[in-house]
Amino acid sequence: MSKVKELYFTEKDYHERVKEIKENFEEDLKEGTLKLAKRLIEESLNEELEMMIKAREYEQTEDRKDYRNGYYKRNLETKIGYISGIQVPRARELRYERKVFKRYQRRQEEVNETLLKIFLKGVSTREAGKVTEALLGVNYSAGTISNIAKRLDEEVRRYHKRQLKDEYRYLILDGITKKIKEGGKTEKKVSLVAYGIKEYGIREIIDFKVVKRENEVNWTNFLNDLYNRGIKGEKLELIITDGQRGLISAIDMVYPGIKRQRCWVHKLRNVADKLPKKLHDSCLKEAKEIYQAKNKKEAIKVYKRWKSKWEKDRRAERAVKCIEVDIEELLRFYDCPEGHWKKIRTTNAIERNFREVRRRIRTMNVFTNEASCDRIIYAIFSSLNEKWKKHPLKEF
Repeated sequence: MSKVKELYFTEKDYHERVKEIKENFEEDLKEGTLKLAKRLIEESLNEELEMMIKAREYEQTEDRKDYRNGYYKRNLETKIGYISGIQVPRARELRYERKVFKRYQRRQEEVNETLLKIFLKGVSTREAGKVTEALLGVNYSAGTISNIAKRLDEEVRRYHKRQLKDEYRYLILDGITKKIKEGGKTEKKVSLVAYGIKEYGIREIIDFKVVKRENEVNWTNFLNDLYNRGIKGEKLELIITDGQRGLISAIDMVYPGIKRQRCWVHKLRNVADKLPKKLHDSCLKEAKEIYQAKNKKEAIKVYKRWKSKWEKDRRAERAVKCIEVDIEELLRFYDCPEGHWKKIRTTNAIERNFREVRRRIRTMNVFTNEASCDRIIYAIFSSLNEKWKKHPLKEF
């Protein structure tokens, strides 16, 4: 199988891959932890103000000392990074020293370590309570803490529900498997992922969805969601997939008019499985020449020559049929601009991102719950999307 891999990774591909994985897992955790820190600090500031004026927002009490008077913003330099735009609540008349900032700076190590646990492992009211106790000197109720910490999950929810623009030329679809604890058991689940390329080479991981298995029903629901949120396919030229039957059926259901490109990497892996090892080098090497042809007309000639040669060898009959049955979809990329061919004839673009996800979560082995899985993958994909905004694909 190592020979098959050699067919697809040029030196340029290798350097592109290395470049894409330079941003390490700690940076994603830092980003997520900073967001959670900001939310907890803001909520703690609100709690602090309510303690001072002895009333919650809009609450009328006999002991009330003052009323709210909007917010002002301030920034905070911390050991985990710079937190900007923290909303600090004000009272109309009451002046008081805000202890939250001083407490945070004095106990940063303890607070940051607990924030990291919350971000990685899911919302724990006990752990979150430690944070607010460190910030305010008071340990709040489980309900209050749960509402504070869930704000990060709300951001993930908004990501999954946001409206989408129908601006993608190419759509690459695939799934990645992970282990998640559920009901006291560890189960394998799949994240269905949609990766899009827009005009001028702007790429984006559009969305993902955690499901129990990769099948037609789940793919159809995922694609229907993308469609209903805005991706009608008006500009879609090609959808690139592996050979997963459920996915292909789902595409036919939701995007019946869009042409499909079958991934060459997955196809040649299938071909290799149908060949004796002695024929791997010669047969696969010649098959590679099909998609390396200068144009579609030449590719068809190369394919016919390859087919004519290898179908005579009984050991290669199944391998030949494997390509023959999908040759039309394998050559669809030739109908697109030549500069795009390398990016759309395989699912390598999305596979590289999957390898990056696996690399970053390797030490975790298993996610504590589905929410923590969603949160981490969202953080990784958001980080990649932000980077790609500044670095469009040069070929486009």
